[in-house]
Amino acid sequence: MNSDSWNWLPGKVNLQNRYFELKYGNDPSTVARIGVGENKNFIVEFLLNVNDDIEKLKEIFGEVLWEIELYLINNNEPDPIEYMINHTKKCANMYSKVHWRYYPKGFKHPIFLGKENSFNESISTFKKIFSKLIK
Repeated sequence: MNSDSWNWLPGKVNLQNRYFELKYGNDPSTVARIGVGENKNFIVEFLLNVNDDIEKLKEIFGEVLWEIELYLINNNEPDPIEYMINHTKKCANMYSKVHWRYYPKGFKHPIFLGKENSFNESISTFKKIFSKLIK
């Protein structure tokens, strides 16, 4: 394996360091965590509910693996971590099946774009501009 390429390994993610959480569909439960390890390794911790339907688990597992491989391992960007941090803030993240959240080192809350926040901010900005125009 090329020492310049990124890899992923199963393991326990240290929540004191920066990491990503992945959610699936409309379910608020976390299905995986991805930590940034040493030597270009990502640590992937799957948090699937083993009591769920086996077909649902296969679907979630497959989608999550596909996104890890696509965005982190086979990504042509020089820094896949920065790329994914930016991805968490984009609309594409909200509308895909797998939703990424980024937790910076020491933070207990993610950085992400939410539909409600962006919509409310847009309405507020529009009202301010409109009120200035009609004065």
